[in-house]
Amino acid sequence: MPHARLKEGLELAQIGVVTASIDSSDGLAWSLHEISKASKVGFLIHNLPVADDARKFAEKHGLDPVELCLYGGEEYELVVTVKPKLWEKAKKATSLIKIGLVTKERDLLLEENGKRMHIEAKGWEHFKTNMCLL
Repeated sequence: MPHARLKEGLELAQIGVVTASIDSSDGLAWSLHEISKASKVGFLIHNLPVADDARKFAEKHGLDPVELCLYGGEEYELVVTVKPKLWEKAKKATSLIKIGLVTKERDLLLEENGKRMHIEAKGWEHFKTNMCLL
């Protein structure tokens, strides 16, 4: 059962180590694209945080765990950028997982097994729907 990381977010804000942040409730890929757009940077992801339970679920249902991790959602984890010199301070404050690096090139790439693939801007968009309320 996911829960919002309010305590962790407040702690990171208080110690001043975060340069950008968003939650991943709309999907990790979407969150990375939002930060990329707002900060005019790219990302090279090399440590995709796929939970063991997600891998088991994907295997059981014939799904791709990478797709689930990137384009699923509702996990409410924090996605933050931290300056490299402040990483140890940030990691001591809360349990962060380093998933990649910020790049000057505005491309979003996933590197797995020596191969790179583009991370699409997919995820939940709150105001992009064909639904009409009367």
